Amino acid sequence: MTNPRSGADILADTLAEFGVRVVTHVPGEGILEILDALASRAPQIRLASFRHEAGMAFAAQAIGQLSGTPGICLAARAPGALNTCLALHTADTDSAPMILIIGQAPTETAEREAFLGNEFHAAFGPLAKWVAQIPDAARIPEFLSRAWHTAISGKPGPVVLVLPEDVSLQQKVAPSLCAPRRAVASVDMADAHAIAEALSRSERPIVWVGGTGWTSQGIGDLVKVAERYQVPVVTSYRRRDLMDNGHSHFGGEVGIGIAAPLARRFEAADLVLVLGARMGELNTFGANVFKGFSLLRPPKPACKLIHVHPGEGELNNAYQADLAICARPEAVLAALVLIADERRGRDASCTDTPSATEIARSTWVASTRRERAQFVATGECPGPVDLRAVYAHLRERLPDETVVTSGAGAYAMWPQRYFPHRLPNTQLGPKSGAMGYGLAAAIGAALQGSCDRPVAIAGDGCFLMHGEELESAVRLGLRLLVLVANNRAYGAIRASQQRMFGREVGTRLGSVDFVAYATSFGAMAWRVTATDEFAPALDAALSHDGVSLIELVLPDTLTKPVQS
Repeated sequence: MTNPRSGADILADTLAEFGVRVVTHVPGEGILEILDALASRAPQIRLASFRHEAGMAFAAQAIGQLSGTPGICLAARAPGALNTCLALHTADTDSAPMILIIGQAPTETAEREAFLGNEFHAAFGPLAKWVAQIPDAARIPEFLSRAWHTAISGKPGPVVLVLPEDVSLQQKVAPSLCAPRRAVASVDMADAHAIAEALSRSERPIVWVGGTGWTSQGIGDLVKVAERYQVPVVTSYRRRDLMDNGHSHFGGEVGIGIAAPLARRFEAADLVLVLGARMGELNTFGANVFKGFSLLRPPKPACKLIHVHPGEGELNNAYQADLAICARPEAVLAALVLIADERRGRDASCTDTPSATEIARSTWVASTRRERAQFVATGECPGPVDLRAVYAHLRERLPDETVVTSGAGAYAMWPQRYFPHRLPNTQLGPKSGAMGYGLAAAIGAALQGSCDRPVAIAGDGCFLMHGEELESAVRLGLRLLVLVANNRAYGAIRASQQRMFGREVGTRLGSVDFVAYATSFGAMAWRVTATDEFAPALDAALSHDGVSLIELVLPDTLTKPVQS
């Protein structure tokens, strides 16, 4: 554009040109000009106001993770901006592209202890991929373009842009730009052939997938590789949605709560092919051991290890791989499918009699699947509300495309084990251990339009970390369902205290009337005290055209599934 515009107008126009559909925010000093510009110049962008900056930032993180493009949120000066720290950390741990735009005090007050000011480079430097202050309104498109590219490149993550108020008011001429596209690095076919050969020679392989930004083509190729090479597929912690959990080659999920038989599979494996997963502490918990780096022995596992990840810093970190490839997993999978198809065409005239290695691999896949089926069919839930039945019925009633979110706590172990996912981009759960995440993430999913009615699952302690956002969901006119597993305790922490010290300290919580709490915000709510009460409560909740909450009243001693 050749006409001068204010910095706030330039930012609003650039966000619109980049195709942004939603901006989450809590209004305040430093972003008033930006909000006014967005409302007047970009009405196609939905402005979603939240009760707390953590809620609006969690929602933006969820939008980024589901869409593969940066979720955008606005924070006002230091008090508002600093409230987003845990959400930025979550965007980093969960590899979600996100851009936080902070309104800063005018530049003339720099180094003068500005009202509500802060040194954001120092505050957010350890949390974000890039922190930058925009010095001139004419450069706003340039900075936003770089922030967008940085957020989606390599290992996706959060970026922070700081916009001083005087820069928002500057009248400048600035160019129009389109949103950058993710740079796609091709995989060396020699490496792809080496992976294909390793899979073909292996008798006990495991394909371990994780990360974000997967395309439908990549998900489809993952299934083809599993079937054509006859290998079981497991997912990283809270990424079960990367493969249909009912597929014959799906073997389960690593991380906290890993099934003991699956952990033993890793001990017996002769090849582990890691595609897009981060091999840190969280994803390497052993069975019945709350300790990372137990699944595979660092720094050099006994099995052959091939690690593919788009972030160079993730490779050869805690674990030295026999083959480390910096690429998106989809590129490797596409090459493996091509190689398999070429081999099948070349060998079409040969005998169909499988080799001993192929027979061993098929047996390995089948036994892995049997162990998974047994794992999800066992376990006990003491008390009048059987959570196994609750999640089985929830799965029956929800469309496959429903996004299900959760925060952190022992309650999350129940859907992890008993709620199967069938489609990609239907699971959101923080690897950061952030409590209070689930409701805000479900709001983000609803704003994104990822499904008709997202479902947030929370414990009572987790929910009330940011339960105020229930009002935001009602006010924004969203359709979503919240399940609150109420055992009146910080259950996971209490279990750890009991295990370590034989007693508990500070983990018992008071009684809260969640039905009254929800209805005070304008939501509909039901209380379930017995298993047979859940089905009619769910029917009523799903028939409500708005925000619904179901409280599940549980024994205060209930934490994770009891192994039968």
